[in-house]
Amino acid sequence: MKTLYVIDNGLQLKRRSDRILLKKDGKISDEIRILDLKRILIFGNNQMSTDLMRHLAGKGIEVAFLSSRGKFKFRIVPESSKNIYLRMAQHHYYNNEEFRISWGKKIVGAKLTNQRNFLIRYQRNQPKTDIQKQIQSLKKSIQNLEGNGSLDEIMGTEGFGSKTYFSAYARLLLNGFEMTRREYYPPPDPVNALLSFGYMILFNEINSLLEAHGFDVFLGFLHSTKYGRASLATDLIEEFLSPVIDRLVIYLINQGAIKLDQFEEEQTGGMRMSDKTRILYLKNYEKLMTTPFVDVKTRQKLNYREIIRRNIRQTERVILHGAVYKPYVLYS
Repeated sequence: MKTLYVIDNGLQLKRRSDRILLKKDGKISDEIRILDLKRILIFGNNQMSTDLMRHLAGKGIEVAFLSSRGKFKFRIVPESSKNIYLRMAQHHYYNNEEFRISWGKKIVGAKLTNQRNFLIRYQRNQPKTDIQKQIQSLKKSIQNLEGNGSLDEIMGTEGFGSKTYFSAYARLLLNGFEMTRREYYPPPDPVNALLSFGYMILFNEINSLLEAHGFDVFLGFLHSTKYGRASLATDLIEEFLSPVIDRLVIYLINQGAIKLDQFEEEQTGGMRMSDKTRILYLKNYEKLMTTPFVDVKTRQKLNYREIIRRNIRQTERVILHGAVYKPYVLYS
């Protein structure tokens, strides 16, 4: 099953039997088989008929609407899971401080480990770039994590480690790309624009899967509750940011697939990538998410989309049956 990305502006999406018609200026520009789809992401200003919305909902296909720069607006989702027992158990564990601290250490430990191993991998490709200080600092942060006795301390360790990581990440960038700091919105430079765009796409994918399994997506264990924030997806995305999005961005930049002249500064602030760049980005994102590889630990041949689904099923077993959560680790 695949994801349909609608990038162009001014499109009308309508239904013809088991197909989606993409029309612009009254003319059909493309036809997509609904049978092949799992989700649809629509960027920019486009319209969808109510007939198509109803049909997609009946087929269990989610539709997400995002701004042209990838900022989430709203979603049309099929009927949610009726698994009330999962949500009741989730609320029980949320009130268990010991569990939340243990969970937080696993999630942040995996994130920092993946960041460190990412840097180790890329330094092999760029041996003249000295980032050993940051690699050692991340190792120390991972060790310090075990002594953290509260969620605030865990988040403090995560914040310090991530700041260290991005200072090294910036030094690995080639072809004139630079970043001085990690800043989400508005992104002050092309690198931050690419990272934020990818994080939003991955976040929406994880959030959709959590909802489909019946979780209360607004109730995370590491990240506190905040009005409108899907905190559980914010928890589970952490271990996949470096292996998926950070890796994708540095690959596209360093291989010369994306260039500086493909970005422009918006009047409202921040950098915007061209539509052509966005299409290239999403094509490579899909390839990275669906290309199988052998997991070093399990020796199974999986892709990242399957690993994310596996970890969501793991989370369900943790909450319902007291299983031990084993996050994904990128090996160096």
